[in-house]
Amino acid sequence: MNKSPANGPGEKPERISEAEHAVMEVLWDRGTATAAEVCEQVCNQRDWSLATVKTLLSRLVQKQAIETRPDGRRYIYSPLIARADYVGGESRRLVDRLFGGKAASLVAHLAETEALTPDDVSEIEALLKELKQ
Repeated sequence: MNKSPANGPGEKPERISEAEHAVMEVLWDRGTATAAEVCEQVCNQRDWSLATVKTLLSRLVQKQAIETRPDGRRYIYSPLIARADYVGGESRRLVDRLFGGKAASLVAHLAETEALTPDDVSEIEALLKELKQ
């Protein structure tokens, strides 16, 4: 049942839902996990069953975001996409969709709605200074 990615170079898997993202976070943190181990991390806080986790894992395998390999009577799951790659793609989609592709518009919006703390502003300034060098 081990699935190799059919996506070509540079292609990304299908969009990942919010629920699937919760499962991905466990796999990104652990590296590999069984369905039961994923459930230990998310089932109580989300009021999910093991069957729900298995469904989400199956969807992620189909989307080629994770791979699976048999281990006796269970399966071990591991991510095929890196967290940083996923975050980068989602960030770009957000900026494109909501701010016309302009990251400065996102930052301006956050500043205008007072969503940025003084620490956030300092971090952004430091990042900008680093980028200019």
